[in-house]
Amino acid sequence: MSITAAQLQTALGVGAAQKMGVEVLREFGTFGTKQHWYIRGGATYPGRCKFVETTASDNAATQATSVLTAMNASPSF
Repeated sequence: MSITAAQLQTALGVGAAQKMGVEVLREFGTFGTKQHWYIRGGATYPGRCKFVETTASDNAATQATSVLTAMNASPSF
């Protein structure tokens, strides 16, 4: 089952400390077995915004790990 943008943001971190961190900018929905996101890196990954594809059947914590792995990879858009 797919997760919501709020669930992914919670897994990535929320609250006052998160204001400068990784942020879910856009949820594009589920297509087949994949979910698509547009993520901003904030101060954690300065200058990085990426389209990220995750596995829809994964839970929020696993998808958050996929997002962080993608933020470490190149290229950034």
